[in-house]
Amino acid sequence: MRRFKELFQPLSAAAREQSCRDALAGRPEPLGNLWIFGYGSLMWDAPFPHAEVVPVQLLKWHRAMSIWTALARGTPDCPGLSLGLLPGGVCDGVAFRIAKADQAQALPIIWEREMWTDTYRPTWVSVDIDGVERSALTFTTNLDSGQYAAGLGQDQIIEHIALAHGERGPCRDYLTNVVAELDALGITDRYLTELAQAVAARPKA
Repeated sequence: MRRFKELFQPLSAAAREQSCRDALAGRPEPLGNLWIFGYGSLMWDAPFPHAEVVPVQLLKWHRAMSIWTALARGTPDCPGLSLGLLPGGVCDGVAFRIAKADQAQALPIIWEREMWTDTYRPTWVSVDIDGVERSALTFTTNLDSGQYAAGLGQDQIIEHIALAHGERGPCRDYLTNVVAELDALGITDRYLTELAQAVAARPKA
């Protein structure tokens, strides 16, 4: 069982704002509509203004329970795991179109949610939207973060999810909810479905 000495520290407001500026500076396409690729809870809980939501498939990336959570769904002594995006494979998700007029309002909301710590790395990816390749911003697992859960075997992943419990409840409930929400959107993620089944077979803490 992996343990941590303390909670992960949030980014400062200044660091968060700088991260947003840096991401936008690397924008591949001219200013105008901004597309955000969502692959986890953002898909069914998007608290920012958006004009359109389109189902898309992202190539060369896949969902993984790759991020330590020591507060929401775990503790430093028994951390849980949450969703991230790692290189390789494919990932079905949705793309949100944010109109230019709404971006000043939407971006701080997105950064406050996704970049609370250094867990994620803002990353520009390409997605096919109505036959046109578009650049979209998403949040991939930051491989340099202390929250990156690297090198875990399947049994270790199952153990942490099965036993961890944080301020927002059991980690196993988080995984179950993710799979249910994906199913409701017509998205089947075999890895997460099989993982949820394996966790369900484990006794609760």
